[in-house]
Amino acid sequence: MESTDGTPRRGRPRDPDMESRVYDAVVDVYWRTGWAGFTIDAVAKSGGVGRAAIYRRWPTKEALLTGALETVLPLVDPIDTGTLTGDLTELARQLLRGYRDSSGLIAVRVALDARVYPDLLEALTATISTSRFVATRDIVRRAVSRGELPEHVRTTLLLEMLTGAVLSRVLFAHDATEAPSAVTADDTYIDGLVAAVLASVRR
Repeated sequence: MESTDGTPRRGRPRDPDMESRVYDAVVDVYWRTGWAGFTIDAVAKSGGVGRAAIYRRWPTKEALLTGALETVLPLVDPIDTGTLTGDLTELARQLLRGYRDSSGLIAVRVALDARVYPDLLEALTATISTSRFVATRDIVRRAVSRGELPEHVRTTLLLEMLTGAVLSRVLFAHDATEAPSAVTADDTYIDGLVAAVLASVRR
């Protein structure tokens, strides 16, 4: 391989797929071990990448983990269906879909690890929380302007009610599967959840 001036260039050519392989390995290792068991050696072994190659791109395991998680942690997509019920239904559906995916469950692990290692993971947790809060705040503001909600409704409480219920269903409900047959059950569950949340916040 030659440099731009025609002289031979030493060293191996850069692997264009290395970042994706390393990030996949990071997610795999972190999901299995959490921060307490997360090491560069484990990532290198899982991804089939040399330790030296990893250290050239990411000088610390903190930088490696945060870089990888920023690419996979789920954020809420913009929502505006035109009605409060429609908006909350879509929000609940996105939360349910996100927590069922491995990246959503990694977000839960991040939140737990952030309690022990706040300097490392607090920023990632804040990013996830901010995305959900902004989406919910916009939903509430539009609903108030349309007269669908009273002005005193607390955005944080509404979001916590939806998120807590959805997460509990994913983690603990025996009938909450990912099979196609669960779609109807999910719709029924979400409709009931949204109705219950609205009945509570409208009091």
